[in-house]
Amino acid sequence: MPNYLSNMRPDFKPRTVQCGKIPCYQYRGSLKDAVADGSLSKQTAIDMLEDMLTIREFEEMIVKLRSGAYEPTPTYNYRGPTHVSIGQEATSVGACFGIAPDDYITSTHRGHGDSIAKGCAAIRAMDVEDLQARVPDAKAKSRKELVEAALEDHVYRTIAELFGKEDGYCKGRGGGMHIADFKVGHLGANAIVGGGVPIATGAATAARYLGDGIVTCCFAGDGAYANGVVLESLNWAAMGQFTNALAKDKAFGLPVIYLIVNNHYGMTHRSDDEVMGVEFMSRRAAGFADNNMHAETVNGMDVMAVRDAVMRAAEGCRKGKGPYLVELDTYRYYGHSLSDPRNEYRTKDEEMAWKAVDPVETFERDLLEAKVVSPAKLNALRQKVADRNARAAKKAADAADPNPADVIKYMYTDTAADKVPERFAKVEIVKEAPVIKRTDAGELTYKDAIKEALFEEMLRDGRVIHYGEDISDYGGAFKVTKGLLEAFGRQRVFNSPISEAALCGVAVGAAMTGLRPVVELMYMDFCLMASDQISNQAAKWHYMSGACAEIPLVYRASVGGGKGYGGQHSQTLESVFAHIPGLYVVYPATPYDAKGMLKSAIRDNNPILFVESQLLYGNKGVVPREEYLIPLGTADVKRQGKDLTIVCWGPAVLDSLAAAEMLEKESGVSVEVLDLRSLVPLDEAAILESVRKTGRCVVASQCITIGSYMGDITSLIMEKAFDSLDAPVVRVGAKNGIAPQSHILEAAFLPNAKDIAAAARGIL
Repeated sequence: MPNYLSNMRPDFKPRTVQCGKIPCYQYRGSLKDAVADGSLSKQTAIDMLEDMLTIREFEEMIVKLRSGAYEPTPTYNYRGPTHVSIGQEATSVGACFGIAPDDYITSTHRGHGDSIAKGCAAIRAMDVEDLQARVPDAKAKSRKELVEAALEDHVYRTIAELFGKEDGYCKGRGGGMHIADFKVGHLGANAIVGGGVPIATGAATAARYLGDGIVTCCFAGDGAYANGVVLESLNWAAMGQFTNALAKDKAFGLPVIYLIVNNHYGMTHRSDDEVMGVEFMSRRAAGFADNNMHAETVNGMDVMAVRDAVMRAAEGCRKGKGPYLVELDTYRYYGHSLSDPRNEYRTKDEEMAWKAVDPVETFERDLLEAKVVSPAKLNALRQKVADRNARAAKKAADAADPNPADVIKYMYTDTAADKVPERFAKVEIVKEAPVIKRTDAGELTYKDAIKEALFEEMLRDGRVIHYGEDISDYGGAFKVTKGLLEAFGRQRVFNSPISEAALCGVAVGAAMTGLRPVVELMYMDFCLMASDQISNQAAKWHYMSGACAEIPLVYRASVGGGKGYGGQHSQTLESVFAHIPGLYVVYPATPYDAKGMLKSAIRDNNPILFVESQLLYGNKGVVPREEYLIPLGTADVKRQGKDLTIVCWGPAVLDSLAAAEMLEKESGVSVEVLDLRSLVPLDEAAILESVRKTGRCVVASQCITIGSYMGDITSLIMEKAFDSLDAPVVRVGAKNGIAPQSHILEAAFLPNAKDIAAAARGIL
């Protein structure tokens, strides 16, 4: 076991930082030479051209669909996005021929080409059994015929997704900007610029931990490399702890290739000389790793140059030398979308200059000159691709639309990790288990109940990893994780940079590809730094993929209200995230609930925001040593009553119990206290049952009242239990303002037991 204590010493010797050299356009190979020396077979070269033609035909179909000029479906009213990548075919095909068939990719909103290329490359590598499983209804007899059937099915399912059809890869839920095929390692295109980069980084983090040899190839445009989460992800990938002595037995870097698909335009603005301050975007890498992440700039219009660069990068990743960054210098012939005529910011001369090095036409000439194909065979290949696309488009246009009754069918999964695969069920303690002390009465603090839940679940399932800011040696800002490092080592318990967006986004990719990450967010306020990754990525991928992907992760977020930390460290924000479909939000109020619910959350296959109050960390309660789980979405009656119901969660539960005692002592009122414990899923039945029994209700929490989830509870009661009410439903929350630092003002800002009791008196 290594010594975890740092041994740094000051060293102020004069020196100069050398940023090294980044090679640009170094490839000098040719198709003819590659075929001659056997590094590329003639058939592979033909396959590469076929895939480029397939992408070009697909994208030109979109252009024609908009004007009704696509002859196979002249009357089809296409209403989806139109972000075509015509001109960029070499980047997609070259990259997908440079990685292995079972490697991962992530892509962008302009990602049809990447998706087509990845699927085609994977299909050609499948054995007969896999091909038959992919196209079970095919009448093909030979492997060659099965491949052809699978390729046509691939084009069909891609178009069907574009058209929003049930037969699409994501059942029409994702559409072209979110297309994915998890069966071949395509982890999804992303409509958020740069949104796929942390996911790719997470997939590579999982691959490094699992040791499965998989490389992730991350496509993102030039505009993405000014985006905060992208730069955070590069920093994550290059962290020293992945390659230095701290990494111990897995001392090798993240197996990820970041491809900057530089088509020189963000949307309508120029990257060059306008919104970027570097000539070559490959220089971005110099800010993150001493080896510049092996960065280079490549001619992205040359499919052979792209293939060469990605092959070398993939080989380096498998040897533990990752991450890699490759800038692909390319061009898109059309505007951001077809509604953009591009004439306001481009010249015809510029476009013609790029079209003179068109990747498809150039590669066709190379194939002809190398005598890999004849003119007749080339024409036949073009016709084959066009005919296949036409058949697929007609079939997709006529295919069934999703059933409107299923509009939110895939919002959540109902699965959980009830059984742990044998490989991950044998977990050994690296040094020693954490010391978790109970009182003689069997009590634990709320904080230690969370630690015990983490320890037990990490001991049960080797796929559970835990990371966050300062959680390893120090044990986190509140010492919740102290001792877990010694129990499980740095492969499973490690510090993250102060990069909330990256650490939340990385969890999505890791969860997609086999791990069950638990992430600590030091303060709930910091969720706002990561809200895109939580709300647009973690919460949405199960639905957008048509239930093809599950995202089993837990974000632990502590709430600091009541400690005098002021407006940026005291916000109670569960209401914000309870309004994000696809995300579970739970908030236990007692040590018993904290342990049982966290264990359930870690086993659940939905993304979960697990809220913890720092005010509750020191509270004690009886927590059994024996295994137990508390189902998510089940409220708990903390106090029985018959005259009035208080619906509450978090610290307001203790205040509500105190208020109930006050009311009973002063006037004999019998108050029922219902602790929701879980906001999403919500136990509606328990709320309605209690309110129908008592006829009166106060809803209490530490959230500010405006926009609070308390309003949703009130609306539910009014809608479904109105006839049982003897008085209006009343809310008690924090003042509609910003949490002050002054303890005098904060006491006035937050609700307390007296406020809840006063509200109850008002409706009794």
